[in-house]
Amino acid sequence: MLAGIYLMNAIVAPLAIFYSWTAANIAGATKRAFSAAIVSGSFSIGNIIGPQTFQARDAPQYRPAKLAIMGTLAGCASVTCTLSAYYTFVNRKRNVVDQTLEEQYMQRDVWQRLTDRENPRFTYVY
Repeated sequence: MLAGIYLMNAIVAPLAIFYSWTAANIAGATKRAFSAAIVSGSFSIGNIIGPQTFQARDAPQYRPAKLAIMGTLAGCASVTCTLSAYYTFVNRKRNVVDQTLEEQYMQRDVWQRLTDRENPRFTYVY
């Protein structure tokens, strides 16, 4: 049960990483703002719905709630692995040369309001 409590509360700490990963891997001001809003809204909806899965009729085992939490965490892990594989694939396909962060943001095409799919020199981080 202690491991379950640790797993349930482990999602709060990486939230800052989720926001920074979203901002770093999405280009285009509108697309970036929309993506950050989706992440924030999803986290908020999860915080509203999560406690509702613990029903008094399921006490003391709370099996449906445990299954919901494990399913959600498994889904998050699979999405993370899929995104990592996608980012690796696209970076290799574009054959982007690693650059320092300062050099990357000083290039002219970074500021042309291109999205991450439109900009051929955009590098995904993971």
